Amino acid sequence: MMARHVMQIHMNAQRVNERVEGEGELSLEFLKKYICYCRSRCGPRLTAEAAEKLKNRYVLWRTGNREAEIEADHKNSIPITVRQLEAIIRTAESLAKMELKPFASDTHVDEALRLFQVSTMDAASHGHFAGVEGFTSKEDQELISQIETQLKRRLAIGSQISEHAIINDFTRQKYPERIVRIVLATMLRKGELQHRMQRKVIYRVK
Repeated sequence: MMARHVMQIHMNAQRVNERVEGEGELSLEFLKKYICYCRSRCGPRLTAEAAEKLKNRYVLWRTGNREAEIEADHKNSIPITVRQLEAIIRTAESLAKMELKPFASDTHVDEALRLFQVSTMDAASHGHFAGVEGFTSKEDQELISQIETQLKRRLAIGSQISEHAIINDFTRQKYPERIVRIVLATMLRKGELQHRMQRKVIYRVK
């Protein structure tokens, strides 16, 4: 449905807008009213059982994370902090609010934990949060800074170079390819670089 919608936008924007209004089992207006009602009338809180389950999982994660750091002799790139715990609590309460429930139960906590696992933790473990404060080890952050500085010195604003050539150049200097790609992805996301020529060339914007 997503792919079809995107294709239709480029084919005929006016017709797509008309079709979107009529798609789905519930109208957009009804959903807006429902969300407003949920926000104003429902403020669920964790049950004692759900809070106990969440506390135990948090302690387990923290213990495992600390043991992994000791074994690897460096700080883990996936922090399990009070901020993450609060985010999981808010997610569980939001799930209960969508159902107009007065309390967030074990079921809501289980789903909140699952969402955290498949989003934040998996993304962090694959390096997608590298460069983001709190999600990058000190060693990786130093490498990221070095590579970004060298890249900006080599690639003047308004110039371009093959992405393959950039990666090969840094890997020949013994920089990990994973970190080089993270730097490129971060600079692309911030708008400092652009892809050109079917994503084969990197162009320096700013």
